[in-house]
Amino acid sequence: MPISKHSPDFDAPVLAELQDVQVCCGQHCILHDVSLSIRQGEFWSLIGPNGAGKSTLLGLFNGLTPFRGGRVAYAGQAVTARNVRQIRLKIAHVFQVMDIDPRMPLSVYESVLGGTYARLGLFRRPGKREHRLALDALATVGLADMAGQPLGQLSGGQRQRVALARALAQEPELLLLDEPTAALDWQAQRDILDSIAALRHERKLTVLMVTHDLNAVFHLAEKVAMLRDGTMLWQGKAEAAMQPDLLEALYQVPIVVAEHNGRKAALF
Repeated sequence: MPISKHSPDFDAPVLAELQDVQVCCGQHCILHDVSLSIRQGEFWSLIGPNGAGKSTLLGLFNGLTPFRGGRVAYAGQAVTARNVRQIRLKIAHVFQVMDIDPRMPLSVYESVLGGTYARLGLFRRPGKREHRLALDALATVGLADMAGQPLGQLSGGQRQRVALARALAQEPELLLLDEPTAALDWQAQRDILDSIAALRHERKLTVLMVTHDLNAVFHLAEKVAMLRDGTMLWQGKAEAAMQPDLLEALYQVPIVVAEHNGRKAALF
């Protein structure tokens, strides 16, 4: 399945927005007056060196990151302690793949079904609709035949696909991806990126992905935001971001942009 892009309607409404947001821990500020506006249907990649504040920024949209100043909004509504639970139902957050004890009794299906629990609320058991959502999500990521397998016995790439299926079962509008291909081999990385591209089109998702894979960024995302030391250095179209001077300023290392078979690649 080839990785492809799709540009949303130019007049699509802003879905998620940061306005001059500041995040501090005591006297140390992690994000400095960061602004970012994501329209419905867009695919953004957030890139930058380790410690830049990328994961911190990602957590602002669903209330995982407390902030000191500025404004965080979703669908035009300011995100506050009073409404964050309702907003969080519309946002799925997929974290980096983690090692799991192979003896863990949780099955693949049970893990994905857990993505429906937030909408159910306390003391409500999953019904036919929730079970169908879980099965459909597993089929979408190509793991329907592994539903009964113990989660801890899957490979890293398979577990990350389970995480995507769990996110889909939540029926989100916005998908937050925190280095979804980290620590995976090349084939698993390609499978995950292909799945993300396909899911985005099929489900009409808006996506914000944190990644260190620059070459995936420029062949998958439409928009790119560059973060360094908690400051937004640059944001714009992915095609315009593939410039050596921009990437060198971001990572503080020499970078060459090469072209092969019509595709550009960043070389460190």
